[in-house]
Amino acid sequence: MTSRAHGAPVLGKRISTNTQIIPRMVGRADLHTHTKYSGMSKLRFLRFPDAVSEPLEVVQSAERRGLDIVCITDHDTIKGAEKAAKENSTVEVVVGEEVSTSDGEIIGLFLTEAVPRDLTAEDTIDCIHSLGGVAIAPHPFSAHCNSVAGKLADLDLDGVELFNAFHRDGYANDIAQRKCESLPFAKTGGSDAHAPMMVGDGYTTFEGATGEELRRTILSRKTSFDGRYTTFRDFVWLTTLMTLNLQRTLLSSLMGAGMPDDSSCSREIFNARAVTRLVGLAGTMVFLMPPVTLAAGIIADKLHSSRSRLKWKELVEPCTAPY
Repeated sequence: MTSRAHGAPVLGKRISTNTQIIPRMVGRADLHTHTKYSGMSKLRFLRFPDAVSEPLEVVQSAERRGLDIVCITDHDTIKGAEKAAKENSTVEVVVGEEVSTSDGEIIGLFLTEAVPRDLTAEDTIDCIHSLGGVAIAPHPFSAHCNSVAGKLADLDLDGVELFNAFHRDGYANDIAQRKCESLPFAKTGGSDAHAPMMVGDGYTTFEGATGEELRRTILSRKTSFDGRYTTFRDFVWLTTLMTLNLQRTLLSSLMGAGMPDDSSCSREIFNARAVTRLVGLAGTMVFLMPPVTLAAGIIADKLHSSRSRLKWKELVEPCTAPY
C-alpha cells in the first residue's frame, strides 16, 4: 500500500488509498493504454517506438485481466483505438487519445474523431467536450512526462489520474493524491500500458459495467482507482520488445522489404537515411545483449525514481515537515 502518512511513499504491489466501501457491482476500466500507433518517443538523442502492442493484443490482455472496459489512448491519434473497437470481444473498447497540448498532455475519452495537437490545454478540453468526450489529466505531477500540473486547478477537466501504474517510483502518484484530493474532479487510475502484459496494472473502478455507465460516473465524480505498479520484469521486457520491434523494422527497410505495418513509427524509420538506419541497427544489437538490457533497465528505473523523488521533496516534503 502507498502510505498517506507523512514522509516518503512506501512502494508496494497495490495502490488503492480509498477507504470507502466499493459496491459489489463494480466495473473495472483501464483508462490509459497505448498501441503501436502511438508513434515514436525520444530520450535525449535516442528515438524508439513509444509502444509495441497490436490493438488486438490490448483487447485480449484486457480480457485476461478481467476488465470490463479498456480505453485506447495513443498519442495524437485514434487509429489504434478505432482498430481495437472493431474486434469481437467481451471487453468494451472506448476510443480515446492522449493529446499533446502546449501546456502538457490531456486524455480525451469517448471520441468520435481525433483532437488536433499543440492547442492550449483549455482549447483542447473544449474540443474534447464538443465531441461529446470527457477530459482527464494523466500523470499530473510526472517528473518525466509532459503534464498540466501548473494549470490543473484552473482547467475544466472531468477527471484526474491519481494512479498511473507505469510510474513505478510511487512519488508522482503520491503527489497527485495529496494535491488533487480536494479538487472537484473524478479520481481515476490507468496502467499507461505500452506493452500487452501491462494492460490492467492500474484501473478505474465505477458502478456499472458499460461505457455509458463509466462516462456517467466520471461526470458525476463517483469513480475510484486501484491496481498495482508495473513490475521491474515487465519494465525490462517492454524495453526488450521495443528494441526487437525497432530491429525488425530497420532490417526490413535495409533489405528493401515493404513496411511491416501502417504505423507512423514504421514510416519514420523507412524515411530515415540509410546510414542512420545502419547505426540504429547496430545499436539494437548491442542493446539486446542480456547484460546491457538489464543494466539499461536498472539505470533507467533509478533515474526515473531519482527525478520523481526530487519533485516529491520539492512539492510535498515542505508541507509535511513538523513545525
